[in-house]
Amino acid sequence: MSATKSDLAPWKSARTLADLGELTARWLEGTIPSVPGYIGEPAPETAELVPVLAKLNRAGFVTTCSQPGEVGPGYDGAHWEQCAAVEGFTSAALASRIIAGLDGRSGLLVIAHDPATLRRWRFGWGQETAATWRDGEEYTWFGAQICRRHIRGPLFAGGLCSRQGLDAFCSAWQVTVIDPERGRPDVLWQALEAAVARDLPCPHPICHRNHPEVTP
Repeated sequence: MSATKSDLAPWKSARTLADLGELTARWLEGTIPSVPGYIGEPAPETAELVPVLAKLNRAGFVTTCSQPGEVGPGYDGAHWEQCAAVEGFTSAALASRIIAGLDGRSGLLVIAHDPATLRRWRFGWGQETAATWRDGEEYTWFGAQICRRHIRGPLFAGGLCSRQGLDAFCSAWQVTVIDPERGRPDVLWQALEAAVARDLPCPHPICHRNHPEVTP
């Protein structure tokens, strides 16, 4: 399955992380058929996370991969253990808020890659951390730093985005947040939602212009 011209159109117009976050939120909500690195609707396990993921994207954390915390039998009959986890791209300012807001909170693990260290050809695997186990064996991992070549390649944003959109990805911080307690469903999402909301100005400045005693 490949993206059509109509699929590409919204992404070709994206210029900033804010644009990319809005489009990713729309994809999560089902109004856009494709997202960088993935063609088709979100995986079924993502359905319960759509409201919080959409909110994170509209706050400027452009998510690229996520999973809920779950423990139990899987589709194949094996025993699966999964940590709640999410990773994506964001600005330096929001990365700082996430790090400050989650540092030491409930043991959440935050991995942040500075765009100044972005590799040209190879992924940075040094901080990659297991987040899913199948019958006790590691199965999926989060926290690697995506390289510039992959970001600009056809399997990720190069297949959808404009040059300005690609530049926005390449100049962003790559942030991963993992709840190391397997199966815990809500702590990560509540903490992350609170962290990205900290110090955000009200989107309705007229409220504060009419009522100066109210501050954002």
